[in-house]
Amino acid sequence: MSNTDTYGQERRRHPRTQLRLTLQGIRLDPDGGEVLDTLHMQDISKSGMGAVSDRPYYPGQRVVLSLPGTPGVGRRNLYARVVRCRPGSEGYNIGLEFDNFAAATTTGVPQWAFAAA
Repeated sequence: MSNTDTYGQERRRHPRTQLRLTLQGIRLDPDGGEVLDTLHMQDISKSGMGAVSDRPYYPGQRVVLSLPGTPGVGRRNLYARVVRCRPGSEGYNIGLEFDNFAAATTTGVPQWAFAAA
């Protein structure tokens, strides 16, 4: 099954890989609210990811994504920008674009996450 079969009209630069993972999101510009959120990753690509949050974000909002550690490496942080946020059945569906996806593919995200990309 291709990405277009799974997700409808695909407009992204890089194919997405479904990946369910819980991670921490740190809002760099929290607009008066809490700074730390739990995000539930839904999918990832070389340039960004989709996640679900209990609270809304706004387009352009800056976020540090704290990824779970791997043996011998520890936790990794990725910087991202919110490109969309829409209410959904399980919370707010957030689209995030990594600040530097080249760095994400080499240092922040495990290579197996991009196996299908």
